[in-house]
Amino acid sequence: SERGQRHRLVGLSQGRMRFGLSALALCALLAPSWAQTTDGGRSDLPGMKKDIFDQMKDAKKGHGGAREAKRADCPKSDGLSPFVSFCIVNKEIYVKFNESDPTCRKLKSVGGANTSALFAAARTCGAVGEWKRRVGEELSAVYFVGGWEDWPKSEGEPIEVELEDGNYSVPITVENYEKIKECWARGCNCEQAANPKMKVVMLTLLLICLTGIGWDAFKVAWEKFFGKKKDKEKKEKKEKKEKKEKKEKKSKKGDDDGEKTGDE
Repeated sequence: SERGQRHRLVGLSQGRMRFGLSALALCALLAPSWAQTTDGGRSDLPGMKKDIFDQMKDAKKGHGGAREAKRADCPKSDGLSPFVSFCIVNKEIYVKFNESDPTCRKLKSVGGANTSALFAAARTCGAVGEWKRRVGEELSAVYFVGGWEDWPKSEGEPIEVELEDGNYSVPITVENYEKIKECWARGCNCEQAANPKMKVVMLTLLLICLTGIGWDAFKVAWEKFFGKKKDKEKKEKKEKKEKKEKKEKKSKKGDDDGEKTGDE
């Protein structure tokens, strides 16, 4: 009968619904374990390359876990330096050993540590935005953080420094450190620290000023040598024109007088 068929249809639909809900619940329970065991845990092994799904999983773990540990403080500097001038320009370091040196020269390494390695070590401790200050003011601390062992033990002892033009053995002193601490942020008068864009602007302005002055001087000279001649020519033309006009007026007046006499 129709009523029986309706009951059967309702029963089938309810059964399908219960089956679907059960399947969804089972998938929800198994999903975490599938996500964790798709590669058998190989991506968690040291040195194994992770794909985008592994990175997403790590990101979720990071958001759900505890906050990142506080950044470690750098060790204290010994307050010694081999340089009297020091500046950082475009990821390069320029230094002087003596005040009498004509220019700052590019530093390649100090005590076996190259500049890139020093920058990298300075970023591993202390405040995030102060890594340049650490390299300039706390070079011994950065050297220690990087794991190098050739930094001198006391004041006056030398350290090997490699510049772009050769190798030198330079003593570290407190006096040098105090100078560096005061001037490194301003470039310590190293020509490399001068702003090249500002130089271009200043040179352009100077060129414009010189061009203006030169043009004015040229105009004055031109008027002095050639202006008088033109003025004289203009004056002579004007005088000739005035004389001609006067002559024509006199001639016209004489003609008018002769006509009046003839009429009388």
